Amino acid sequence: MTFDQIVYGLSGNDSNEKMTVSESIRLIEILRQEYAPTIEMTKEQHDYIAPLIQEGKELGATFTEFWEVYKYMGASKKLIPAFKNQEQAMQAWLYPETIKVVDE
Repeated sequence: MTFDQIVYGLSGNDSNEKMTVSESIRLIEILRQEYAPTIEMTKEQHDYIAPLIQEGKELGATFTEFWEVYKYMGASKKLIPAFKNQEQAMQAWLYPETIKVVDE
């Protein structure tokens, strides 16, 4: 679904109509779920990943460098992978605030 389809779908069929507050909130929630979903991980996974992201950015590392370190070092520490796929890892790299620590 495109952004325009969501906006027009919520506000009726005329782009001149104004969205209500509840429609605006719904739109924001739909977009958040699509573009900034919450990434759940254990405390152990977070404690391993958070410094990699922070230090990598401070050192000017690329996502590819982060991904390689994450894959190989995490495997050597026998950590359960925190990410379902590389796209989810990229999301965490770009927006670490989307990470949520959950009980194991």
